[in-house]
Order: sequence, then C-alpha cells, then structure tokens
Amino acid sequence: MRGICLAGAALLLASCQSTEPSALDAYSRQQIDDGVRQMASSVARDITRDGPNAWLRYFADAPGFFMANNGTLQFSSYAEAKTFLNEFSQGVAHLALTWGEIRVDPVARGTAVMACPYSEVLTDRKGLTTQYSGYFTGLAVKTDAGWKLRNAHWSSPLPSP
Repeated sequence: MRGICLAGAALLLASCQSTEPSALDAYSRQQIDDGVRQMASSVARDITRDGPNAWLRYFADAPGFFMANNGTLQFSSYAEAKTFLNEFSQGVAHLALTWGEIRVDPVARGTAVMACPYSEVLTDRKGLTTQYSGYFTGLAVKTDAGWKLRNAHWSSPLPSP
C-alpha cells in the first residue's frame, strides 16, 4: 500500500511540473526576449546602413544553418549564404529592412523563435526600386559573438489569381 501511495504522490508532483520545454524563469525569459529583440533591431539597422552582406553578421556560421524562402530551401549552409550575398550585394544600391511587431518565444536557455512581419525596399544599381513584404521566422541562438540566426524562413503572399 505504501508503494501505491508513493507512486501516487510522485505522479501528482510530476503533474505539477511546468509544461514549458525548459522551465525558464521569468528573468531568463526576459533576457532572451531582450537579446533577440536587440539582435532584430541591429539586423534592420545594419542591413539598411551596410547592405545585404550585413546578414552574414547575424547568420550562425555553424553546420546546422539553413534558410528557406516560400517553401524552398534557399541556402543549405552558411557558405552558400555567403557566396550568394557577396554576389547579390554587387547589384544592390540600397536595401531597407523594417520589422513589424516581433514575437519572441524562448525555447530553452540561449534559444528562441523569432517571428514577425517584414518589409523590404530594394533599390538596384540602375535605380529600380522593388518592395517586398511578408512574414519571417527564425531560430535565434546565443553564441559567444551574440545572438545569431541558426535558421530562417521568409514567406511572401502569393499573387492573387
């Protein structure tokens, strides 16, 4: 009987545990939220000031990095992103990135999902301006060099039929 009571008590205690994946305290959640928001602000500032190559400061130069765009794998590695951005940047005179309301969901210590609407205005070297908008999601990780995007996904609305 004692074993049944102990098992019941253990079950009761286990059911009272937090359902959050990492059971982060409020302080840790706030630190993660603040860090990811600061990274997002820096991304928009640096892209607008320095052009598309500034993304490389915020992509995790790690084996797991990837980026998708509208359901297609855009880059399967940091090296692919770097090669593309170095080439792409040559044709860009100016790029302005603006985030909408940012959602940050802490997942574990040093890890969070970032999600928000975005708007970009790209001016090429010929002076042609193109506007893009949609929704961005990414997994942000805290590294020794600050917050970085381990992976990212951009989606834009499909044209109306």
